[in-house]
Amino acid sequence: MGAHRASHRPSPRLRAGRPGRGFTLIEVLVALAIISIALAAFVRITSQTVGNQGHLERQSLALLSAQNSLAELRIGSLPPPGLRQVDCPQGELAFVCRVQIAPSRDGMRAVAVDVYLGRDSDRSLASLQSRLPESRR
Repeated sequence: MGAHRASHRPSPRLRAGRPGRGFTLIEVLVALAIISIALAAFVRITSQTVGNQGHLERQSLALLSAQNSLAELRIGSLPPPGLRQVDCPQGELAFVCRVQIAPSRDGMRAVAVDVYLGRDSDRSLASLQSRLPESRR
């Protein structure tokens, strides 16, 4: 009888067979799919961040151009009312400043400076408004 019981016991090789073999092909493919989705999301976020950084850099430089244009108007002679377009580059960016000077009211002129990336652009990157005295001492 003792021999009969021994034949019903699983062999040590069968008991340890499944857990010791590793991952199935399906498990590996699911893990790779999850990793690839995570990496794709990471690449997308990284590229958006780089794109946003470039846009913020252009806007910051455009704001510097607008400030420079207003400073030039403050220290120089104020041109007559109307719209004029002047080049106002910053580094390698060829900005164009569109300066609108309104007619005098109470000895002050309203000045608006809008900065565009190129003469044909219709999208302003920066805008500043100020009031400047018509006559200088």
